[in-house]
Amino acid sequence: ALGRPYLGMHYPSDVLVDVKQRIDRLNSSVLPKDVRIVPFYDRSWLISTTLTTVFHNLLEGGLLVTLVLFVFLRSGRAAAIVAAVIPLALLATFIGLRLRGIPANLLSLGAMDFGIIVDGAVIVVENVFRTLANQGTARDRDSVRQAILDATAQVGRPTLFSMLIIIVAHIPIFTLQRHEGRIFAPMAYTVTSALIGSLIFSLTLVPLLCLFL
Repeated sequence: ALGRPYLGMHYPSDVLVDVKQRIDRLNSSVLPKDVRIVPFYDRSWLISTTLTTVFHNLLEGGLLVTLVLFVFLRSGRAAAIVAAVIPLALLATFIGLRLRGIPANLLSLGAMDFGIIVDGAVIVVENVFRTLANQGTARDRDSVRQAILDATAQVGRPTLFSMLIIIVAHIPIFTLQRHEGRIFAPMAYTVTSALIGSLIFSLTLVPLLCLFL
């Protein structure tokens, strides 16, 4: 009906646009004047509403996590460092979904948990602040850099294994087939992509931000 082969990468919103364009063409130039194709069920509003709901929830979740971090860490700079991981982890999520050809919808993004995403960054920042506090105020740039490296190395392995445990827990979901795999596999890919991105940024970008801030 679309006049082109299905490549496995056509999202519902794209298909609906193509179908509406073809229907308009048929109604205007092909069908008789007293014959019209009228949509019986249109999913455009459902897709738009779902995407709006998903992104609103992501925004509200990110703001809530940032507020909680500020309250418990009692440092605006520390909260900002940890909160910076959220959009970067989301970027890693969308990259992973794009590579797998999975659309961003309520099923794929519904499993996003910002508490788990920022867990590694919170561990690194807290240990860096504890290490710097033990050094006191008399410290130069080189000693601060070395203290941050040591603090990151201390919690690097536990952070890595904690993330790996959560990722490994999703392996059974990847093995699901048929309808179960279509429903739950996107969630597993979303969480895995976010955790991998969060782990990378927690052990690389977060210590660098701690050094500058």
